[in-house]
Amino acid sequence: MKTILVPIDSNKEGDLVASKAIEIASAFESKVHLVHVTSADKNNKEDSDSEIDYISSDNLSKFEKEMDILNRFKSKFTEAGLLCEVHLLKGKPQQQILGLAEKHHVDLIILGLINHSTLYKVFVGSVSNEVIKGTKTPVLLVPPRK
Repeated sequence: MKTILVPIDSNKEGDLVASKAIEIASAFESKVHLVHVTSADKNNKEDSDSEIDYISSDNLSKFEKEMDILNRFKSKFTEAGLLCEVHLLKGKPQQQILGLAEKHHVDLIILGLINHSTLYKVFVGSVSNEVIKGTKTPVLLVPPRK
């Protein structure tokens, strides 16, 4: 298992997902790609349908908080002696995650599982469910703390 993709959100489960990813990546000496997908620019009405949509350096100041979160998580991986690369993308999370997984030929995707109500799942769906349906790469779901 050479390459692991770890989508990170700023929710309380991010630390739990990172800890599990560090444990697995350390055991296999894997390279880790951390990704955070943010909403498309509110001033730009067009959502990109491209496979991977990186945030341009011109708009980076709008997304400093997200980049700070990614870098905080990256430091945990590098402190554990792991090679780690961060990706700040915009658009639909499942599309961006799947595109990045394909681009980097990842061997495993480690996702946090967020419990939503049935009504939420019916109308909105879940990123983890869409990623599982859209990939042939193994996916590890990390459940929330009880």
